[in-house]
Amino acid sequence: MIESRSSHLATGAHVWARLALALMVIGPSILLVYAWVEVLNNPGYTLADGYWIGRVPWTPIGLVVSLVGAVVGLAAGSVAIVIEGGWWRRFLVVPSVGAAALWWLMALGAIPYPRFHGPDPVGFAYDLPTQAILLVLMPAALLASLCLSPRLTPEPRTRLRRVPRREPWSEPPPDAG
Repeated sequence: MIESRSSHLATGAHVWARLALALMVIGPSILLVYAWVEVLNNPGYTLADGYWIGRVPWTPIGLVVSLVGAVVGLAAGSVAIVIEGGWWRRFLVVPSVGAAALWWLMALGAIPYPRFHGPDPVGFAYDLPTQAILLVLMPAALLASLCLSPRLTPEPRTRLRRVPRREPWSEPPPDAG
């Protein structure tokens, strides 16, 4: 089988997508474990309280790992899907990259946001975690997992129609005419 430059690029994108998915699991896991540690150290706190304590260095590390995984997942997933994806997968690249670009423009201060003055992507992700999850992590996880999922190949069809069943008495006799 002849290997082209695009197939090598797609293979590399698959490797990076796996790494990105791992980072997108490790980053939030760091945040969750540290929030749990705060809950254990302070009885009566919830996981949300543990998150909002946000002690250095674990909270910024978890956020940076999550954001790096999201950027790598968006890039690798987009490249792999554009090269070898189907039409509906390619269609999903546009809103996913658009949502992430909107978040990054707000995080870098290019688009004003009422409660935030950038540029500070880590601070923006910490202050508004729901927006970071919805606009960056979920689209990145979608593209990275879609590029890794196998494409179904359609079965070849003969394009023949069924012959309707006819009873011998329903046809006119051959000599009547």
